[in-house]
Amino acid sequence: MSSDNNINDSNKKGRDDRKITIILSLVLFVLIIIGIIAFFLMPDNPVPGSDEEQVTEEPEPIVLPEIYRAPSYKFTEEEIYVMAPDITREYTIAWVSDVHMITDFEAGDVSEENLETVKNRYETLSVTPDGVHGKELWPEIVNYLNYNDFDAVIFGGDLLDYCSTSNMEALKKEFDRLKYPSDRILYLRADHDMGTWYSDYSTGFDDAKAYELHEELDGNDESHKYIDLDEIIISGVNMSVRNPGETQMEVIKDIYSRGVPVIAATHVPYYSQTDSSLEELSMRVRNRIYYWSPGGDLYDPDEEMQEFLDLIYDENSPCVIVLAGHMHAMWDGEIREGLREHIFSPAFSGTIGIVHVLPKV
Repeated sequence: MSSDNNINDSNKKGRDDRKITIILSLVLFVLIIIGIIAFFLMPDNPVPGSDEEQVTEEPEPIVLPEIYRAPSYKFTEEEIYVMAPDITREYTIAWVSDVHMITDFEAGDVSEENLETVKNRYETLSVTPDGVHGKELWPEIVNYLNYNDFDAVIFGGDLLDYCSTSNMEALKKEFDRLKYPSDRILYLRADHDMGTWYSDYSTGFDDAKAYELHEELDGNDESHKYIDLDEIIISGVNMSVRNPGETQMEVIKDIYSRGVPVIAATHVPYYSQTDSSLEELSMRVRNRIYYWSPGGDLYDPDEEMQEFLDLIYDENSPCVIVLAGHMHAMWDGEIREGLREHIFSPAFSGTIGIVHVLPKV
């Protein structure tokens, strides 16, 4: 009996030893797995004093997308819609013109004798109906453009009331904040942007200086006054108070021959062959014909200008709409059968234009 008990105790002890061995093996296995994982996940620890310890790589900076704040000024959005053939999606284009910004309040580039005139224009022209002057409105315009997303931005002329060092510095400061690439921005100069008629020429500020300052802004290259959106082209005319000139005409003719829809952008509007309401508006708000028109008192096309206008008025023209400013009043109508022109309200009224270009069904 005693012998059997000894055998049972021995068997039991053997089973217990095997259990302990298995448990210890499992624990060891788990520790090995944890060690392997830690080896691969933990950063390398250089040996103290080694070259590796001396070289510490800077972590790559985390680049966060820039957040553009909404403008504090509540703009009126003047939205228009136009259909274009052979495009596959909607394009949205912003239009800004006629800010007439003024920043000179002491004689300098502006002569002493013209300073009173400039101050009067600051109070009566370059100001919104609710009292925001152009120099405060311009940064808000850039905020608005950056806060939204457009396929292209057109500055349609008369952002300045006249050219001076101060006005150009204010223009450039905000212009440089635009988030859009240069090939999506079209800045068309007009007479006020380049005008030096209030200048004190004895200070050295003249037409050549005005051109130089604009050249610093965006190059002022008249051969690149267009935006190519692949399916559609925005074709602008720089200094549209005069005929386009040889350089611009070469580019414009090429654009109109490419077989894609064209949006014509100009500061000075074009006459209507079909709608007398344009003339009525012009006489009411400007007391004259304030657009290009045969026999017009201000903008009577010569042979060169008429060659350009023929590209637009031709019934087979690829032009789908004409966009303009200058009138300081809104107008929308046909200038020939099947072709619209939209004249935008001035930005100094607190208005920004938005053009929706839709695929023609």
